[in-house]
Amino acid sequence: MSGGDNAVLDDICYLDLRTWTWSRTWRFVPRYDHSTWVWGGKIWVSGGMGEEMERTNEIWWLDFRGAPAFEGGPTYGTMGSDDMRPLGDTRYASYHGFAAHQTPALGSTGYAANTSSVQSNSATQIQRSPPVAPGAISSVKFISSPNLPMQNVGTHFHVFSSGCMLDFVTPATNMPLETSLSALDLDTLRWQKLADGKDLFAPAYRWHYCCLDADGTHAWLLGCPREVRGANGGDAEEYLSDVLPIDLRKFGLLGNKMSQE
Repeated sequence: MSGGDNAVLDDICYLDLRTWTWSRTWRFVPRYDHSTWVWGGKIWVSGGMGEEMERTNEIWWLDFRGAPAFEGGPTYGTMGSDDMRPLGDTRYASYHGFAAHQTPALGSTGYAANTSSVQSNSATQIQRSPPVAPGAISSVKFISSPNLPMQNVGTHFHVFSSGCMLDFVTPATNMPLETSLSALDLDTLRWQKLADGKDLFAPAYRWHYCCLDADGTHAWLLGCPREVRGANGGDAEEYLSDVLPIDLRKFGLLGNKMSQE
């Protein structure tokens, strides 16, 4: 777990699924409404809001390889099965790390499901100072690129697949804007536009969630028609009536297992 779902927090911790005990808390990067996944022996954090409550163009990662605090960390899979591997086993980190973070990604609307407000807890409000997370912490801020999707425009869904962070940029309002599907290669940290939004998203719909299958080859957007939201005076923010399936293999994304080979 990293950051907060209804507040800007910099906490990071994990739950050991063998003993059902929580680890201690460390400091990582303050974020709210962000995406987190495990790949290549690193914990990645992208998108969301920082302490200034503004959308960020940064991506952060914590390299936990060789960190004793994570070597005895949680396991993913069924006890006694061949699928169960330690968190520190980088051969399986991307696949099982993504499966463990299978909750639907929220859009960048500033609204989290089942919450009605967002608060920023500063250091003066929380009288505690946990240590910095063990391992190497790095970050990159994207300033300009021909294929860089601007995070403060549209509704964004950040998900992991095939060694890339995918950014679904969908319409947020009735105003015309550029929508797209882009991919950030986590090895080279270079952006690539995979498709224009007009080829993927019908302008008459508004999307609230994005889900992927375990291998990252298929995506589903969940939402509703725009007129439903308007007819209810804005109360249908989380109304889900339509599903848009997307086959990511059409864009060259062969899945998490294939990308490791």
